[in-house]
Amino acid sequence: MKSNILLIVIDSLRSDKCFGKDKTSLTPHIDSLIKNGIYFTQAISSSDGTYTSLGSLFTGQYPFNNNIDWFHNHSKAAKLFDFLAENDYHTYATVPNQQFFYTLTTKFSDKIITVGDPYLRLFEGAGDKALSVLDSTNLKEPWIYYIHIMDLHVNNPVPNDFADAKYGNDEYDQRISSIDPWIGKIIEKIDLKNTLVVLTSDHGEYVHDLALDTEHVPTLQRNLRKMKQFSPKLLFPLGLSLFVMIRWMIKQTRSLKLKFVLNETEKRTLIQRSTDYLYDEAIRIPLLFSGYGIGKPQIINDQVRQIDIVPTILDMSGLPAIKNSIDGRSLIQLIHGNKLEESPTCIETASSLKKKFGNIVGIRTPKYKYYRSRSDPKKNMTLFDLENDPFEKTNIANLHPEITCNMEKLLNDHRTKTQDLGYDIIDEDSDKIRGELKKLGYI
Repeated sequence: MKSNILLIVIDSLRSDKCFGKDKTSLTPHIDSLIKNGIYFTQAISSSDGTYTSLGSLFTGQYPFNNNIDWFHNHSKAAKLFDFLAENDYHTYATVPNQQFFYTLTTKFSDKIITVGDPYLRLFEGAGDKALSVLDSTNLKEPWIYYIHIMDLHVNNPVPNDFADAKYGNDEYDQRISSIDPWIGKIIEKIDLKNTLVVLTSDHGEYVHDLALDTEHVPTLQRNLRKMKQFSPKLLFPLGLSLFVMIRWMIKQTRSLKLKFVLNETEKRTLIQRSTDYLYDEAIRIPLLFSGYGIGKPQIINDQVRQIDIVPTILDMSGLPAIKNSIDGRSLIQLIHGNKLEESPTCIETASSLKKKFGNIVGIRTPKYKYYRSRSDPKKNMTLFDLENDPFEKTNIANLHPEITCNMEKLLNDHRTKTQDLGYDIIDEDSDKIRGELKKLGYI
């Protein structure tokens, strides 16, 4: 029997904030799924950026093999869904109002695009839209339903009902608490006996408290929105440029001030993704399998990879493997309580808007993490002993050149295909994408 598949991706959800001693959010519904399912504590994203990491999630390939970036090859991300459709699955989605997701879901049986400014959060209507799909009498089995939740990505205040210390020590955890009731409402609509539930994220995040978020400017945003209502359309580009400039100035001032008042751990929260760092805060993601096919519940601490999710979903659902061009492997042996040798995983920072490829590439094993400059192996060399230094405080690359050399060889062995081809932005939708990214403040 082919199971239904519910795939929930909570954008920017860190693994340590979903499960473990550092979790302070109140999430009874997610906790129940973990208690009755399989939870991987060491699942590693391929990248610290949305499009590259989602590309890996949906293709089972590393970014350097699928070549999905800000502007290119978004249709390749439909690999999983196209394969499921070929195997008689009906495809449904509730996703953000962005070109990437439009392209991804072009061939879906049904999709609901959630409109917002820039994203619609669950309590703002996205949750009701998701529930409406499950309430529909047109939901045909077997199905896969992909829900992408943006509530953590949006730098807006916590919903009033959850702005309380009992829901978490900081705003990030409180926002997780606000997501959980919607997870419960969604799960109530499905039959776990014939539905495989997969809950994960695209990547993690550094900033988890809006009080320390140097780019959080709600007052400026509100004032400019008011001005926009009474301004001619021809002034909109000027207004956008003004917003970006003022926000940049605010960010610089705040960053300078915070450097003098924060300790070293707190300063880490100010790091921006897609720069020169690949700390676990940005690439360790939750990975939960629950419902159909789950025998004995387990917490698994073995290192697994984002590229393993697709082959595992197919294996758990009784489907054949996608032949060729898959870098990941099924985790079904671990799910069934058997041993599976841990595999290294390639990691990289996401591309910037001006460059096709990110600054940093690296590799992570259960014991070590190694990364360095993409363009020059001798620059930004970083090596952490994860067993003895799990918080990645001490770079030992220069102290252990033999380990660094071995990790560089391991990295090169895994990156068997060259990807630095470089090309201009030529996608027909690139102007739309640029507009979206400007709205989000990336440009």
